[in-house]
Amino acid sequence: MANRQTVLEFIKAAKCHGAEDTFLATMLRERGWADKDIFAAFSEHYSVLTGLSVPTRHGGSERAKEAFYYLLTFLTLGTWTIALGSVFFALIETWFPDPLEQFPNFSFFAISNNLAALIVAFPIYLFMTRLILRSLQENPEGYESGIRKWLTYLAMLLAAGVVMSDVVTFLAYFLRGDLTVRFVMKVLTVLVIAGGVLFYYLASLRRRAGDVAHGA
Repeated sequence: MANRQTVLEFIKAAKCHGAEDTFLATMLRERGWADKDIFAAFSEHYSVLTGLSVPTRHGGSERAKEAFYYLLTFLTLGTWTIALGSVFFALIETWFPDPLEQFPNFSFFAISNNLAALIVAFPIYLFMTRLILRSLQENPEGYESGIRKWLTYLAMLLAAGVVMSDVVTFLAYFLRGDLTVRFVMKVLTVLVIAGGVLFYYLASLRRRAGDVAHGA
């Protein structure tokens, strides 16, 4: 406290003679004063001049909540998309049986597990997406959040990777002449689900970019 008072008195005296803040801060730092003491003294100086305390931004909890929203959203996104694809795979194998298989491979246990995951994860995903959109409407600066951008682009990267792998696999089977109706249906299932996710998040980024351009 004595250190801060000493710095404060010096700042007041120097400001009376026209010294600038950056010059004073640099000089005090060169004299060995810690930044926390320097800025605390400046804060007290300007608080006295303005009659207002220096505002403090409490953003840690907000960032933690934002990270929770996006992480849960993308966790449920991965859960319900994989579950949906697995359900369709099982149905395709039932609707288009392999004539070489004497005993069709249909697991009611597997399909029930995937249906349960889909029923649980998809509503949570919709709910969290709605919360995020509402938060963005109330605080448009959230569009520039690093957490949002990183996780959105990560989801797009994974979806794009799945789409490319799906197309490469299709072309490989096509070139070998191994295409079957069942295989094509599975390829289309993956393409629709992963492509839909990629298109949705890409469209959301484009809409935001269009809003900014229109506002400008």
